[in-house]
Amino acid sequence: MRSCFQGFWAGVRHALVVGCLSAVLAVVGASPLAAASLDLSNLVLNNHDGKILVRFGLAIPDLTPLEAVFAEGGILALRMEARLSEKSDYLWDHQVTETGRLAVVRKTGDGYVVEPAPAQRPGRAGSAPNEPAAPVVPLASGTNLADVLRQAFGEVAMDLGPWDVLKRGESYVLVLGISLLRGDVSAFWRNTLFFWSFEVIPKVRYRLDFTY
Repeated sequence: MRSCFQGFWAGVRHALVVGCLSAVLAVVGASPLAAASLDLSNLVLNNHDGKILVRFGLAIPDLTPLEAVFAEGGILALRMEARLSEKSDYLWDHQVTETGRLAVVRKTGDGYVVEPAPAQRPGRAGSAPNEPAAPVVPLASGTNLADVLRQAFGEVAMDLGPWDVLKRGESYVLVLGISLLRGDVSAFWRNTLFFWSFEVIPKVRYRLDFTY
């Protein structure tokens, strides 16, 4: 009898291991083998109506890795992060302000659409828990992926807040980070498969030094 139970539990453990391994392989297999590249152009920082505005253009020359994700039914998320810091004589610079933006790229039928990722609405105690969200307005859409990406990211502007936080005569550094990752992979698998990259474009950083 004991040998029967041992055989039963051994079979259960084997089934669980095979099931988990199959799920892992399914997620890993969904990640593209080759990474795309990113071209940045015209990175500038200027004063626009009293606000610090970062302007730049983005282009992805090789769209093959993106098309591979769409062919699997996946979606993509372009993450852009800008951080402005005051230079320090010590080890760490002093951060002044930062901002971020996330855009979702998906295939819809025979076309493509780029839309801003839904953001959490600021709330306060006692506010209605299920207020309807504002409709998402696409940044660009069309049947040609290259044209859609050009419309959405050919000219990007990010608001870093009021200009008057800058001090005359001080030196600053702007760091812009951009990455393109799969938006259909859950946080669970990202944490579980921490050794595996789900980025179609690994995060790249651009630096702009200036004195005000």
